[in-house]
Amino acid sequence: MIEVRRGDVVLVAFPFVSESQVQRKRRPALVVQSDRYNRRRAAVIIAAITSSRAHQELPSKVAVAKDSPEGLSAGLKLDSVVDCQTLATVPREEIVRRLGRFSPEFMRIVDRALEDALGLTPPT
Repeated sequence: MIEVRRGDVVLVAFPFVSESQVQRKRRPALVVQSDRYNRRRAAVIIAAITSSRAHQELPSKVAVAKDSPEGLSAGLKLDSVVDCQTLATVPREEIVRRLGRFSPEFMRIVDRALEDALGLTPPT
């Protein structure tokens, strides 16, 4: 079973709903779950990483260029968006492999996007 840490970018069959059915699409995803739980749980909370730039200006989404230092360290092949509105809990065995990792500085930006998506801070 692959070990993951918060900030890892992994390749996984990400679940999504289409026409009232759960389907899966292989895509990169960001591990957002605390390492305290990553060490103990068989499932991992992840955020979708998509190449769709639609609505990237929303505070719940974080853009990352593939050729930027963050995109390179994450192993991204396309300009992408971390979509903190699209979260999933997946069994660890569904993670195909680790692609790379985001920096702690980038993860602080993701944390703000997660706060917005989950309503953890008052609206501005």
